[in-house]
Amino acid sequence: MFMPEGDLAAAAEGVARALELLVSAPSVRAVFEEVGRWTARVLAADHCSISWKSPDGTLHTFATAGLSEEAASAYAALWMGAIQAVPGVAQPRLVEDLGADALLEGEPSLRERLGMRSLVALPLAVPEGTRLGALVAWFQAVHVPSPPALRSAGLCATLVSLVLEREHLREEVRRSEQARAKAERAEGLRLSRFQAVTEGFGRALTRNEVARVVLDLGIPALGAMTGLVHLVQPDGQGVELAASVGVAPEVEAALRLLPRQGNMPGYDAARTRQPVWLESREALHARYPDMALGLDSAEACAFLPLLVEGKVLGVLALGFETPRRFTEPEQTSMLGLARQCGLALERSLLYEREHAARLQAEAAGLRMRLLADASALLSRSIEWKETVNGVARLALGIFADWCSVDVSAEGSQARQVTLLHADPARASLTQELSRYRLDLTHFSSIEAVLRTGRSYLEPQLTPERLAKLTGNSRSLQLLKELGAQSFITAPLVARGRTLGAVSFIRGAGKPPYGPEDQALAEELASRAALAMDNARLFEQRREAEEESRQSAARLHLLVQVSQLVAEAGLDLEQVVDVLVRAVTRELGDCCLLQLVSEDGQYLELAAVHHPDAMVRELLEEVVRVRRLRVGEGLQGAAVSTGQTLFLGAMSAAALEGVGPEAAMRPYFVRRGPQDLIAVPLVARGNACGCLLVLRDARGQPYGQDDQVLLESIAGRAALAIEDARLYSAALDSLRLRDDFLSVAGHELKNPLNALQLQLRVLARKAREARLSDSLAERAERVARTGERLGVLIEDLLDVSRITAGQLQLQLGEVDLSALASEGVSRMSEEFVRAGCEVRVEAGQPVVGRWDRLRLEQVVTNLLSNAIKYGRSKPVLVRVEVAPGAARLSVTDQGYGIAPEEQVRIFQRFQRAEATRHIQGLGLGLWICRQIAESHGGTLRVVSEPGKGSTFILELPRPEPGVPSNS
Repeated sequence: MFMPEGDLAAAAEGVARALELLVSAPSVRAVFEEVGRWTARVLAADHCSISWKSPDGTLHTFATAGLSEEAASAYAALWMGAIQAVPGVAQPRLVEDLGADALLEGEPSLRERLGMRSLVALPLAVPEGTRLGALVAWFQAVHVPSPPALRSAGLCATLVSLVLEREHLREEVRRSEQARAKAERAEGLRLSRFQAVTEGFGRALTRNEVARVVLDLGIPALGAMTGLVHLVQPDGQGVELAASVGVAPEVEAALRLLPRQGNMPGYDAARTRQPVWLESREALHARYPDMALGLDSAEACAFLPLLVEGKVLGVLALGFETPRRFTEPEQTSMLGLARQCGLALERSLLYEREHAARLQAEAAGLRMRLLADASALLSRSIEWKETVNGVARLALGIFADWCSVDVSAEGSQARQVTLLHADPARASLTQELSRYRLDLTHFSSIEAVLRTGRSYLEPQLTPERLAKLTGNSRSLQLLKELGAQSFITAPLVARGRTLGAVSFIRGAGKPPYGPEDQALAEELASRAALAMDNARLFEQRREAEEESRQSAARLHLLVQVSQLVAEAGLDLEQVVDVLVRAVTRELGDCCLLQLVSEDGQYLELAAVHHPDAMVRELLEEVVRVRRLRVGEGLQGAAVSTGQTLFLGAMSAAALEGVGPEAAMRPYFVRRGPQDLIAVPLVARGNACGCLLVLRDARGQPYGQDDQVLLESIAGRAALAIEDARLYSAALDSLRLRDDFLSVAGHELKNPLNALQLQLRVLARKAREARLSDSLAERAERVARTGERLGVLIEDLLDVSRITAGQLQLQLGEVDLSALASEGVSRMSEEFVRAGCEVRVEAGQPVVGRWDRLRLEQVVTNLLSNAIKYGRSKPVLVRVEVAPGAARLSVTDQGYGIAPEEQVRIFQRFQRAEATRHIQGLGLGLWICRQIAESHGGTLRVVSEPGKGSTFILELPRPEPGVPSNS
């Protein structure tokens, strides 16, 4: 068929597009689809198929739509098989009629499945001639392509060959990378295993540990299946198996010690100091025909000498599962392992020698250290049992496997037996053996030691001797189970007294005791006995100190109660509450305090305390249910007789009936049996009440010490209660006095006001009538006396108001500067009469919210004091503003006040010593300070004797712009 030039150009274009796709396509099939379409177009074929083999020989086929891939693949396989044996370059195959095709002669079904009439098959091959597959164009009718079309199709076949070659190269690269990665992993694993071997050698200390490292870590690293390590014995007389792996137990037992005769590969390796390589079982039997070895089942063997500086320390034998040729790298690895093993063995030999020398040194110093430790322990111990047990524990595991300690009790023939074992698992056996309280008559060695005071050594304890140590079959069995092969019994002697004996016992597997061990046991026993005797002396001293401590504790409690009562002051309720709390905390579970009523007939509950609030409420209720008379019940009897009374272990059942204590039954039902002690409160020969203390009867009952302590507490409490009662009575008297002063002041004030009015009228008329000067002066004096009497009555009323808390303030805006000036002006006549010059410094208004009348009272009092005590010298009144406050000060140049009196003059009815000759009640300054403090301010004095005084009144005053709290 002739193809026009346009078709050739189109074919070239299609090939170019396929090449572009070849560069960018993600898969082979995408390129084959493009090539298949253009091949069919170039050859004017109905269908096209491409068949190729992958590197693993699998045949793959691509077919255009409408063509069976399975049939096309089968035909391609037939053709590729036919041309496989043809040398040279395969030629295209043109079949005009598939019915006459020789390849399908035996495949009629395939011809039917194909359904085609003719075809053109082009071989796929690389330049080297490797055949990769076939490109087939299928025609439903008879068709013969033109030469140009075949050439164009050849270009497509070449393109497909290039694609397949690229894929083959990619596959080879991938496989080579996988092989390299696998080799790298294998090499890394091998190196890590050798690294583990090196680390294992670094940790191994003994020869057996080195051999174990070789087999456990070295065998896997070398790929061997079995291995044995034989080491030359330290005396050089034999070769002993140190470790094996992969060897049957019976073979291992036979090879424990190698025979010194016979033809053996291991001896050859040791004798020649060269490795023996046996690459197959035939080579093994040919060279060593009579060898019977654990490696006989191996297909290949290697025997490596373990050398250090030319000295053979042993032989390493390796067995491999398959015959093999030992390559130079493998031999190098095995020899390196053997060299490291030899170095590790040399190091282990040095370590074993050093360890043996250290053990000898430790054994030599053991006695000294044991004695030193025992001395340190004994110096710290103050209990004899702790002392003996401590020495026994020090010896356990080091000097003895178990210890038996027999100690004579003080002043008797009885013994206390202590048994300790180094193995905790055998503790139950020692406890059972100690319960038998071994009889001295059977322990003849202990009996002899206690009698003579000399130690006893039994180097080898025979069964016959062991049977004589006890007459009890069970104890004999226990002794056998505990293990007793050798023992030493040493006496515990101190200050000429034999306190007991200590026995050190060793079991099987330990060297028997000798004379040196006996000397050490005697020294240990001597030091333990001295510590035990010291402990006895210390115990006696401690008992004396304990008695002294209890006395000190009782005294401390008395002081504490006295201090608490003193801190409670004269408040009766607080005194009794503090008392019952302190007694409950120190001496019981519960405490009740009852006081004799005013008529002296009954006992009234004053206070009760129990830590549990519900129990406390129950006690209060049951005590009030039954009101006791003096002389009735336990408390009443204690009050009437003045004696302390006890009741021990009182229970609810004992309170059945109608006795006075029956009311307490609910408490005993709830709390159980109780011990009771009732102590009278006696002050100045009279019993004012009773203290009842209860505590659980399961504890220690009340005794003589508790009685003495409680009686002392009760005596102090009675005095405090009596003082509190007297103080309460005094307070009542003072309240009556204040009430009387208040009533009297109000009753006197009305007639006094009338009298003052009449006296003022009389004085005025005397002046107007121009009577004699003496008569007018007397009238004025009587008027002033009335005014003074009015001031005194007002002071007394203020005292009663302040004491009763009824001083009330009427607050309003007050100018303190104006108030001071008005006060000075109002008292100008008094200043003139006293000859005092007065000066006021109040330059600006000082306004605040205060009580005007009360502040006038303060200013008047301060000015009056300046007149009375100023000794006719100038007086300065100053008003000024301070931060957040207003300040008024009155300064005179009078007598002055001593520092120790500056606090006292502000108290009621108190005056300075220097002014005793001046009349007054001593209430003014106290009232003034109370008024100042009721405003939230202060009143103080600054003074020195002979230099006058300055009284300073400070009142709170908000800053400008700050709102007042009033």
